[in-house]
Amino acid sequence: MQKKIGMAALWIVTLFLAWIFVRQGWSKFDDGSGWARAFAHWHFPVWFRIAIGVIELAAGLLLLWPRTAFVGAGLIVVVMLGAMGTHAWWGHPEQAFHEAMPLTLALIVAFFRAKATFASLRPVQT
Repeated sequence: MQKKIGMAALWIVTLFLAWIFVRQGWSKFDDGSGWARAFAHWHFPVWFRIAIGVIELAAGLLLLWPRTAFVGAGLIVVVMLGAMGTHAWWGHPEQAFHEAMPLTLALIVAFFRAKATFASLRPVQT
């Protein structure tokens, strides 16, 4: 029973992250979005905003399959650390708090999905 509750909690966290990152990734493709203005303010080129959108979208989708969830969570960790660095660089370290929650949740998913990912990489013994 306890294992089922833990697995349900992991899926809730996973689905929440997937929902957020698919939505946020998709929104980065819109040239009129707040993200377009923010990335321009931070002096990032348009291609970089699009690349981050692709990475976030891919990460959100990778979370949905246990074998690839570790990779998706890892992508989220990297993007969130980059976002935190951007806020610190531009003199707003207090805004890095916004990335702390998805970073923490992604680390939780990565921890609990690592076994499924690495088990799938082992060669099959005959």
